[in-house]
Amino acid sequence: MTFKFLEEFATADIAFIAEGKTLKELFQSAGDALIESLANPKTVKKELTREFTVKENTPEDLLFSFLEEIIYLKDKDGMVFNSLEVEVDEKNLQARAKLKGAHIDPETQELRNDVKAVTMHYYKIEKEDEGWKTRVVLDV
Repeated sequence: MTFKFLEEFATADIAFIAEGKTLKELFQSAGDALIESLANPKTVKKELTREFTVKENTPEDLLFSFLEEIIYLKDKDGMVFNSLEVEVDEKNLQARAKLKGAHIDPETQELRNDVKAVTMHYYKIEKEDEGWKTRVVLDV
């Protein structure tokens, strides 16, 4: 499970590539990249828990909805996150997530970006010999 931010890929946005041997690992990596783009997880306490499930028809739509749901929770509850646990049912194209975090507090947290959405700009997910890979651009 890995992710890498692409510094020169999207000038006004945040872009990253995430990888995983399985869809679960890919979702974990992409979710971790999104969480890291919001705030330094090491500065966020595990005070609150949020869970969600998304279901779609394709792996591309599932990952997109998964990341969008994290952004929605950030906005709806005014939260940033410390950790993410992911389960992906590849057969039924369903993903479950459990996030731990806290309400946004600039005095105690290293806040990074106010991500507004996942964009379709350069969005891509691929199955390769070694596993799965995605490229995501976040609108900030």
